[in-house]
Formats: sequence, C-alpha cells, structure tokens
Amino acid sequence: MKIIKIITAALFVAGTFSFASAATADVNFKRCIACHGTKAEKVPPGGTIASATLTADEIKQTLRSYKTDKDYGGKMKATMQLQVKPFSEEDLDALAEYIFTNFHIEKK
Repeated sequence: MKIIKIITAALFVAGTFSFASAATADVNFKRCIACHGTKAEKVPPGGTIASATLTADEIKQTLRSYKTDKDYGGKMKATMQLQVKPFSEEDLDALAEYIFTNFHIEKK
C-alpha cells in the first residue's frame, strides 16, 4: 500500500512539473517573438531557417548549443546566448516542445 502512495505522489509531481513546464514555455516563447515571429515562422536576422520548420530535437540541440558552446552560432550568436542563458535544461526542452507542438510547419 505504501508503494502505491509513493507512485501516486511521484506521478502527481511529474504531472505538475509537465504543466508548469508548458506554462513556462508559453511565457518564455514571448522572448523569441521579436526576431522569430509570433509562430516561429520567420527566419531571424542573421539566420538561415525558421524555427517552426525544425523538429523538436533540432530545436533542443540548437538551444543547448547556444547555451553551452560559446563558439556556436552565426552573426547573432551573442544575442541568442544571452536569451538562453537564464534557462535550465528543462526550460529549453519545454520551449523546444512548445515551438514544435504549436507552430511546426513542414520545410518547403
């Protein structure tokens, strides 16, 4: 019986975390709109591709690279590095999933 309570509590916490991550991603995405568009459909200044055309994994990798690799990126790398600096790995994952889930468009 005790194990069931532990599992139930763990599932509740996990569900709450997922909801919080999704809500946070929505707020965090607002930082992206000026350069990437309201639906991540724009190619940003100095960029080569719209974020909405990437898979969630590609977005995650890109965001992580901006956060962890000081040499990653093009002309706007300093701007992107500042944008992702305050985000945790979980925040970056949630943001990538949010962009993919809500705005994904097929590459032309």
